[in-house]
Amino acid sequence: MKSHNTSRRNFLRGIAVAGASVAGASFLGACSPRNRAEDVSQSSDSESSSTSDRVPGYCGPGDWLGEPPQIDDSQISETIDADMVIVGNGHAGVGAAFSAVDEGMTVSVIEEQPWSAYVNDTGDGTNMAGWYGEDIGHVNSQFLINRGFGPYNTGDITEEFCKRAAGRVNPDIIRTFVQNSGAMFDRYKAIYDSFADERKQNDSAVYMTKPIDGQPDGTYDMSNMFDYPLCNTQKCHDDVSYPVEASGYKTWPCNAQFYGHQGNNIEFVHKYIVEYAQQHGATYYFEHTAKVLTQNENGDVTGVIAQDTDGNYKKFTAKKGVLLAAGDFIGNPQMCWALLNEGMEWGERSGSTEDDWVQTGFRTGDGQKMGCWAGGMIEPSPRGWMALGGGAAGPWGSAPLLQLNANGERYYNEAAICQSHSINLRQPEGIMSWVTDANWQQTIGQAPLDHGAPNFGMDDFWTDLVNDMNNCKPGPDPNSVVGANLAERKMMQGQVYCANTLSDLADYLGYEGDAKQNFLQSIQHYNDLCNSADGDTDYGKDKKYMVPIDTPPFYGGVSNAPNSHKDAPMMVTLSGLITDKNQNVLDHDWQPIKGLYAAGNCLGGRYGMGYTTPFAGNSIGMAITHGYTAAKIIAQQ
Repeated sequence: MKSHNTSRRNFLRGIAVAGASVAGASFLGACSPRNRAEDVSQSSDSESSSTSDRVPGYCGPGDWLGEPPQIDDSQISETIDADMVIVGNGHAGVGAAFSAVDEGMTVSVIEEQPWSAYVNDTGDGTNMAGWYGEDIGHVNSQFLINRGFGPYNTGDITEEFCKRAAGRVNPDIIRTFVQNSGAMFDRYKAIYDSFADERKQNDSAVYMTKPIDGQPDGTYDMSNMFDYPLCNTQKCHDDVSYPVEASGYKTWPCNAQFYGHQGNNIEFVHKYIVEYAQQHGATYYFEHTAKVLTQNENGDVTGVIAQDTDGNYKKFTAKKGVLLAAGDFIGNPQMCWALLNEGMEWGERSGSTEDDWVQTGFRTGDGQKMGCWAGGMIEPSPRGWMALGGGAAGPWGSAPLLQLNANGERYYNEAAICQSHSINLRQPEGIMSWVTDANWQQTIGQAPLDHGAPNFGMDDFWTDLVNDMNNCKPGPDPNSVVGANLAERKMMQGQVYCANTLSDLADYLGYEGDAKQNFLQSIQHYNDLCNSADGDTDYGKDKKYMVPIDTPPFYGGVSNAPNSHKDAPMMVTLSGLITDKNQNVLDHDWQPIKGLYAAGNCLGGRYGMGYTTPFAGNSIGMAITHGYTAAKIIAQQ
């Protein structure tokens, strides 16, 4: 359609000459790509009809973008001036705010939720809707180096992200994260450390109300959160070295987990970061919903119009820049159905509709939509979400153990964990199983550290896992085994079947008839490959993971997935606005929109087709880091 259009800048200049004003609080609806396509590109009825049921430039159905609100200056009840405006107080907003005040800027933070959604003041230690997740992925902080994890080659890690995304990322956006995340985390910790220990000790009582599996409250001293964080590691063998490489993919121990035994505690640190920002130049406007960006006659973004709970409109001006840090769009079924195209296709084939994708929460794509109305664009399809692994996972999570589909057949290289989600979707519906034997420790002990894979961040993780596995009883009833793939292991136990023979194990797992026969034959063939000098000539799994399944007792587990092909989105979506390397949002001519930046799940170029990562916690780590770097860039404007 570009052949029918003038450039965005020339189009806006023409409108200005004709006398239409876009200055101040008023927003010109024709700035959106949808209107530009309709108003400028009316070349034929056929073209018009072909775009009427979708947003031009996006292949999904429906008008998920809609029209920007038309808010006149006369409707503005108050104008608030600042150097920088941050839309959103999630992880990206937190990182941006403390970085911005460190740079000496005044900041307005606009947040739809109340403060109580972030830190519940009722004293029961529960977190409501505000900060999701618990671990901060980052590279080469002094915090990690002091624990023996790093320094690591940042170029290797950047390339690993790009490889896992099949090149569907902006390498500079990844590089910015990898090279700056360590400094971000050390500054984050320093701010927390600056608050009085006595105060943190008193506050910690709120987070000690959940007992640890029969142990009394107060078992862990939470007065210094940075004494406690785990790191997702493979530490059950003394000779482990990093990165752990599996089938050409590398993983590193690069995160700090604030969950542990006590529940989600990341808000215990975040709330101090917010307080620090408030003390040094940031003003927070909770229960204010950002509605639309303001732009001048050149299309430069000059601020944001927001609405409070009383219906009053307020104009927030930004002398240096606006940062969209409003999160993802998992709470907007229309956007999910239109933009998560592969998922929509799987869903339709399985009888799902847009209504089946309803999610709760405040994350409804407002940041992405405001960016598009201002002339920006969301990165192209296929767009993914945070799907971890897939198929059958044991109490240790995803690991390079033999996996078999509903037909009892092996179907891929199990050590390539980052490929498992897509490959598993292409298997027949029904059970999937993992199978191992008395030598299970040999594989689990050297498994990679993909997100959702084994995690032995504390010494007792391995000890407890071994004890539970040793206590498994043969029979048709599954055994509960402590989890070892996440910090919240006590709450996420796995179900393990134990048998004295492989035939019995097949019965316990649910294989019958031809599928059972295939199951037994597949294991025999797998054992032959394990014992062969040539190794895995079927799928190429690393020799070190090719451990024969021939020593009782035999263990297995299943994933019962009759609806697996619906593949509905979960947790968060990952697609954001296209920017340059400075996180400056680009328009449809690939030119920076002056004054507009993105971070967190509003920022594109990070994950490509899905959440396959070389270490855990990098969704939050990227969000905080890109907020942190965006503020430093904006400060120089």
